[in-house]
Amino acid sequence: MTKWIPSQKQQSGLISKTFEFFNDELIEFQEKLDCPDEFICDFLEVIKNHWSPDSCHSKARQHKRDNPSSYK
Repeated sequence: MTKWIPSQKQQSGLISKTFEFFNDELIEFQEKLDCPDEFICDFLEVIKNHWSPDSCHSKARQHKRDNPSSYK
């Protein structure tokens, strides 16, 4: 499978806006928890693993995309 690469328009638009949104949310999250950067990093690692192509969550999302009629 080839690696997906976003277009320049996607990078400067939705991806950039989403990055800023996540960053702002994480700053607020950290302030509310009064936790160190290390906790945020570990938290993001859990999210990253959730989206790993090998995770059961990722496989379930792919199955749903491949078999949409099964989910109606």
